[in-house]
Amino acid sequence: MVFRCPVKNAIDDGPSSAVVRLFRQRFDNCDPQWLIRCPGRVNLIGEHIDYSDYSVLPMAIEHSTWIAVGPSPERTVQLVNEEEEKYPPFTLAIPDSFSGASSNGAVPKWHHYFLAGWRGILESLAQREGVNTEAEALQRAKGMRAVVASRIPPSAGLSSSSALVCAAALATLCVQSADFGGGDGGGQQIFEHISKKELAEITTHAERFVGLEGGGMDQACECLARRGEALRIDFRPLGWRAVQLPENALFAVLHSNTEMNKTASAYYNQRVVECRIAAQVIAKQSGCLPADTDWRSVRTLRQVAALLGKDGHPEQMLTLVDEHLAKRCQRQQQQKLADGIHTREEICAILDCSDAQLAQWSLNANTQNMTEFWLAKRARHVYAEAARVLEFERVCREGREDNGTVAKLGELMNASHLSCAQLFECSCPELDQTVANCLSAGCIGARLTGAGWGGCAVALVDKNKSAQLEANGLNVLFWSEPCEGIEVFAFSG
Repeated sequence: MVFRCPVKNAIDDGPSSAVVRLFRQRFDNCDPQWLIRCPGRVNLIGEHIDYSDYSVLPMAIEHSTWIAVGPSPERTVQLVNEEEEKYPPFTLAIPDSFSGASSNGAVPKWHHYFLAGWRGILESLAQREGVNTEAEALQRAKGMRAVVASRIPPSAGLSSSSALVCAAALATLCVQSADFGGGDGGGQQIFEHISKKELAEITTHAERFVGLEGGGMDQACECLARRGEALRIDFRPLGWRAVQLPENALFAVLHSNTEMNKTASAYYNQRVVECRIAAQVIAKQSGCLPADTDWRSVRTLRQVAALLGKDGHPEQMLTLVDEHLAKRCQRQQQQKLADGIHTREEICAILDCSDAQLAQWSLNANTQNMTEFWLAKRARHVYAEAARVLEFERVCREGREDNGTVAKLGELMNASHLSCAQLFECSCPELDQTVANCLSAGCIGARLTGAGWGGCAVALVDKNKSAQLEANGLNVLFWSEPCEGIEVFAFSG
């Protein structure tokens, strides 16, 4: 939905005030034509399983990224951030190749996230028009001016980077589509060009331009969320449905006081690769592949579960993880399972491939030098976490408005954090301590949220006891209930 309003209606005490005023200051006292708001998100359960094609259960939060945007008379993309000292202004003369708009393997700066969304929309529109070359797509690019302000804490696991990519993509769509803005009702056609679902898919792919091979949870939540409801988001195909949380449930977000730049680190992409290889090894060793395919066609742990007839029952895959991935060791005269490392050479032997073939079909650009892989631990987390998502939704759907319902949800969140810490190894001492502090203060359940390795934890509390918990010393960054997804406001002057 597009909201049409006078520019003056955006001037209030909130972040929209900051971007509109700064837009005027920096761009010759011109008004922006559109204002974009994209929320952050907190994942309630289902961590690191979206890129294995398993469902997740996040909600959008009030803290958002805002972009004021308008066309430019020049063929440039002029970007200004409210925090100019931390995020310097950037101007891009529209090039004839997208390589001029990317970080080209270096640690991306803030404007690269904006330009990732910009590129995603330009490529999508070009494909729809039958344009097949970068040069032709960029010839159609219009100049634009944008001011960005964000209230989402960065590197906190609340999807600040994805919110910027999504907001930038929608801002670009507004500028590129000539029938937006001008004339009464023109703005109502915005999602007739690209739907919110398509926007989520475009921006999921666009984040690869900044080196992140994510699964799409962040973009789907930020684009599709509705106020008052969490979302169960499914992948391949992308789908979603509302999940009504218990009336007495409230969520606290707490910062661990340590940050993690997941794109600058190889950890995230290493986990993607470990999950992919785990799926390929299970497929190869279980003999589930059709006669006309081989292990190279397997990309996700859910895919191999479907081949084995266990799609929808991820918990049934745990015994197969033990059978095909867990190494064995002798302890006290008994044979026991151990979560040992698979070396690169061992994986090549299992898959009957060369090292070059493994690099081509299983690794990604950031993991070419990996030599050791924790396959069993990663797969065990994914299948158990996928089962917890289904159980979380079932409890919400069937539960009563009583303490028993939220207690069960809390148990699932606690189990999720333990799995993230011990099996997926995406926590850190500061996050573990934050979760422990939540539980000792009286929270019902708590877990890391987001990629991990720093950032934030989310805790489930009884809405009627929030003041008491803060009195107990719980240092809450903010309280949140489910918020609306991405929005665009078209100004009429």
